[in-house]
Amino acid sequence: MMKNSKKLVTGLFTCILIQVLSIGSATASPANMLMQELDKDEDGFISLKEAVQHIELLRNFGLIDDDEDGKLTAQELAMSSLTPRVTSGASKVAVAQEN
Repeated sequence: MMKNSKKLVTGLFTCILIQVLSIGSATASPANMLMQELDKDEDGFISLKEAVQHIELLRNFGLIDDDEDGKLTAQELAMSSLTPRVTSGASKVAVAQEN
C-alpha cells in the first residue's frame, strides 16, 4: 500500500510540475523574449550593440534605458510601454540592406 501511495504522489507531483513549466513558457513576456533573443553574450543585459538587430527596440533604446547606463535589463524592458513584441524576423535589421 505504501509503495502505491508513493508512486501516486510522485506521479501527481510530476504532472503538476510539467503543467507549471508549460504555462510559464507559454506566457513569456515580451521583455523575456527580447532578452532571450538579443542577449547574445548572456550577461543579463541588452547592450546597444546587441539592440541594433531589432529596429523598434533600437529606436526607443534611450527611452527604455531608465538609468542611462547604456544597457537594458529585463526589468527596464518589462516596465516600459515602449518595449516591442518579438516577431519572427520582421523587425530585424539586415546588414546587407544598409550597404
